[in-house]
Amino acid sequence: MWIWILLCLLLGGNKIMAEKYDTTVRITDFDIDWKKIKSACMTTISKQAGSKEPNEEWKKKLLMCQHSPLRRGTISWKWEKIPYAISTHFVRHHEGVEKWIGTSRADRTEVKDRSQRTQMDTVPMEMEANIQALINISERRLCTCADPLTIKYWKAVLEAVREYDEDIYWACVPQCVRMGACPEQFSPCGFFEKFAEGLTKEELIDMKTRYDKYNEIRGPKKVLKK
Repeated sequence: MWIWILLCLLLGGNKIMAEKYDTTVRITDFDIDWKKIKSACMTTISKQAGSKEPNEEWKKKLLMCQHSPLRRGTISWKWEKIPYAISTHFVRHHEGVEKWIGTSRADRTEVKDRSQRTQMDTVPMEMEANIQALINISERRLCTCADPLTIKYWKAVLEAVREYDEDIYWACVPQCVRMGACPEQFSPCGFFEKFAEGLTKEELIDMKTRYDKYNEIRGPKKVLKK
């Protein structure tokens, strides 16, 4: 059963098609200061934050709760080559997100005949998102109902984020893992049913345990291209 789940996570659909594209991504700015984030949290309850960096347990609790101080931290990244069709999936995310996509206008690029371009021709794309938005995008784009290539491009972003902050990476899970049930009523993929089979009732109703189990399946850090 766990092998089936691992295959879903790794492949996410048509692997042959996905392997044709270079998902290399570069973090262009990582503006995360956990002391400032905790200070905002303490302000909301009229207390002082102190000078210490919050510990892992506190960070994970806040990441699961998704309280507003998370928006104080932002991450920016750039894909040099993302298929235009895949970029349209990411521009659908609005709250806490900014995005910039390369044009294909003939007067601005080397493209001579715009009409000859296909949806799968690549363009450069930059994005910026606060921590809460990053988590929200993950809920949609890690779902195995998402386009396989979109999943691959998003996983590349999360692996890059992981190099900077393991806790934020840990909190980026698909909706079903967060909710404890599959919300895709029209076309469920079956992932969560298989995932739940490996958990006891007590583990299944505990949010942190679900996150931990999902991250066990993900495995150790990947070696990123330089």
